[in-house]
Amino acid sequence: MKSRYWIALSLLASGAALTWLLVATFTPETRAFIGEVGTTALLLALGFRGAAIFCRVVRIGALCRGLGYTVPFLSLTITQLLSLFAGSLTPGQVGGEPVRIHRLTRSGLAVGDAGAVVVTERVLDLAVLILITLAALLALQHLWGYLAAIILYPVAAFLALVLALMLGLLLLIRRPSFMKRVMGRITLGVLSRCSRSRRWLRFCPGTEGAGSLTTTIDREVEAFSAGFSRFAGAGRRAAGSALLLTAFEWSFYYATASALLIALGLPPSLPESFLFQGVIQMIAALPLIPGSAGIAEIGAATLYRQLVPTYLLGLFVVLWRLITYYLNIPFGLLATALAAREKKGGEDADRRRTENL
Repeated sequence: MKSRYWIALSLLASGAALTWLLVATFTPETRAFIGEVGTTALLLALGFRGAAIFCRVVRIGALCRGLGYTVPFLSLTITQLLSLFAGSLTPGQVGGEPVRIHRLTRSGLAVGDAGAVVVTERVLDLAVLILITLAALLALQHLWGYLAAIILYPVAAFLALVLALMLGLLLLIRRPSFMKRVMGRITLGVLSRCSRSRRWLRFCPGTEGAGSLTTTIDREVEAFSAGFSRFAGAGRRAAGSALLLTAFEWSFYYATASALLIALGLPPSLPESFLFQGVIQMIAALPLIPGSAGIAEIGAATLYRQLVPTYLLGLFVVLWRLITYYLNIPFGLLATALAAREKKGGEDADRRRTENL
């Protein structure tokens, strides 16, 4: 029921923002131009989006191999599509991480190792996002005076937040005992609440399971810390490959907007567009609205109005969101069907093995 609420909220917010933009910018010139939108450039934009997803799938496979696991490509594809779907419908895109961890553990990874893979993905995403954004800023020094209020200050605030998070993560990795104490206190607090509240009893095992649960958490914390450390040691080649794939992924993703600019008969404006996309991603990382619906549309319109004529601005934002956001929904539904089929096939195989025994 809660997932339906998030889906409804995100689609309603995004739909309302897109409708408002179209109404505000639609003119006779817009109507006359619709038939002139470049089909080839539109297909190129879709190709860039598909290439970005492909890089994401290959990247998680490389990270899994760096920890000694081999996961089938189809299973990784389903995992990433489900993750994109969940991330599009949760604030700050946080829903994607639990989905990937769950799917990776079903593919044979230990929970701690799956967590290490997913956290490494996030770290690589943030590192490449920051590097691309800073490179674009350096290429646009002549616009710093104009960009200061709407871009430079938010970027600086985001960098400070990321630095704080990275320092916290480094502390947890270097000192797993500290992480164990934190997780242990959280676990005992939850179980204590369960024992005091009847409303929570049906969701929790009670304090009698605290010992075994704490032991399990300690074991997975050790696995997480060891897995993350391996990427800095024996798994450096996997981490390096993943970093390169992350750079390709975000470059393809950002290039989607430039391809749409070409489809509208405008210059690709790569430095400006890459910078704007980086700022939008920083906004999307904040846990405000599911999928940053509404905020992303208004943010894109505010930034791209310097590059796109007013009569094409609404059309550009609609096309951009259709490819980068709404396309995640049919992909997610397809992945859900494939995952259900995969699960049924696994259950049938287990049943046949049991019958043979």
